Amino acid sequence: MKIEVKDDDKVIIDDFEFYGHIEQEQFCSKCEFNLVYNEDFDAYFCPKCNLWTESQCSDPDCEYCPNRPEKPLPHK
Repeated sequence: MKIEVKDDDKVIIDDFEFYGHIEQEQFCSKCEFNLVYNEDFDAYFCPKCNLWTESQCSDPDCEYCPNRPEKPLPHK
C-alpha cells in the first residue's frame, strides 16, 4: 500500500485521493497502523484493515453518515 500526503490536506492511498490527513498519534486498535481522517465522511479509518473506526450516527439529518460507504477504500 502506497500512502502519500499532497498539499497538507489531500491523502492518496493507492491512487484513491480524498481530503483528510494521517494521524500521527492515533492508531488502529487491531493492527496499530496510523489512522487516517477522511473529511468527506468526518470519520477516521485504518487503511491497512480498511475499516472505519467509528459507527455511523443515527441522526437522519447528518450530512456525512448516510453517504458513507461500507469500506473506506473502494479498491481493497
